[in-house]
Amino acid sequence: MIRRYFLFGLITLLFSVSVYAQYKQTGGAARLRGMGNNPYVVDPYFMTVNPAWAGHYHNFLFGDLGFSAGAFAPGGVGQFVAANFHVGGGLALGGMLVRNDFLGFGIGALDPAGLVGQINQYLTDAGFPLPTTTFGSHVVPLNNNLELMGSIKSGNTTFGLGVAYASTTNEIAPDTGTGAIGSASQLGFNAGIVTKLTGSFLLDLGASFIMPSTDFEPMVGQTTEFSQTIIIVNARVFWAYSSKLEFVPTVGFITASGTADLGTPSSTGTATSTDLTSLTLIAAGIGMNYEVGDFLLAGGPGFATISLTTPEVENVTPELTTSAFVFPTWNLGVEWNMNDWFVARIGYIASTQSVTTETPASATAINEMITTQFFGPQGATVGVGFRLGNFSLDATVNEDVLRQGFNNIGGGGPTFAYLSLAYAMP
Repeated sequence: MIRRYFLFGLITLLFSVSVYAQYKQTGGAARLRGMGNNPYVVDPYFMTVNPAWAGHYHNFLFGDLGFSAGAFAPGGVGQFVAANFHVGGGLALGGMLVRNDFLGFGIGALDPAGLVGQINQYLTDAGFPLPTTTFGSHVVPLNNNLELMGSIKSGNTTFGLGVAYASTTNEIAPDTGTGAIGSASQLGFNAGIVTKLTGSFLLDLGASFIMPSTDFEPMVGQTTEFSQTIIIVNARVFWAYSSKLEFVPTVGFITASGTADLGTPSSTGTATSTDLTSLTLIAAGIGMNYEVGDFLLAGGPGFATISLTTPEVENVTPELTTSAFVFPTWNLGVEWNMNDWFVARIGYIASTQSVTTETPASATAINEMITTQFFGPQGATVGVGFRLGNFSLDATVNEDVLRQGFNNIGGGGPTFAYLSLAYAMP
């Protein structure tokens, strides 16, 4: 769970956008990955985070084909589909269908803290009965998130609002014995504004509220409930230093907290309430975009500080904290439009983290361990883009292709690692 929290928070805040006068109606997650998960390039993918950006991409269809799910297997990992339509005036409406393997962030991400897994583990440990006729879990994981978004543009300012909801229900009704109902739901809201303050400065401000919850109601005994609130705030200022160079300072904040009301298998037991693991993350970065003709160089350093706090269990363990300081994080990328239909990209990722981990020595004492290491995927990334009229396909390339050749003529692996599609309707 700690790793899931950590990755969700870091990825959320490392992805940000910069602003040029023109918004290209192409791109997607594969483009960003091909440029080293670059946090400073303009891309329509950021509609998935801040709905205000939808005001700049009218009549636009986009989505991801994701990673390969296996040899000739359908339904690649990370697929989603989205659309945004101009209704009239400055108003645009859109929506997204997102699965539980969505690799993005914001209100589209389902159950980022893994509450369903936590409640199922607790129920199993507590001895709640689970008939063999079920699918092996008390509460079914969330899937197929539906997100709706709207934006309105007035002058140099665009406002956006979004809402997302997903739910599941698992009703257990055995022939003999007692039944139960397990359910999960997630409600998310986001809001954003993109406004040009002066001729050289533009403000991008967004906030997301994600509220996952789970509960299990036995026929005999008390209901077990887990609930959480996740708040994400991002602020960015884009400073056009010249016609070719732009600086992009960014800052972000995430907080997550929740409670667990622990029911008991029998009506004679006593329910208890406890806090869930809480998260606090603060991140900042300073990037640049240097664009000359069909060539774009983007990148810069960033840092993040993350803290996870596990509450005290009376007479068992003290309050425990795992914290990390990530600096520097480098996301560098180059994009070159080689002709009207082909785009080449290359990127580089590097970061270092110092992690302090507390473990219980006794009910009141703590052991502490500090580790400094490289974090996450490191090294070069390669990407390509194809432009066919209003249709675009972007892909990250398996860098082994450059060393071993294409898979169908002797290479050792898939040619493309991730695919994104987009279509700008005329």
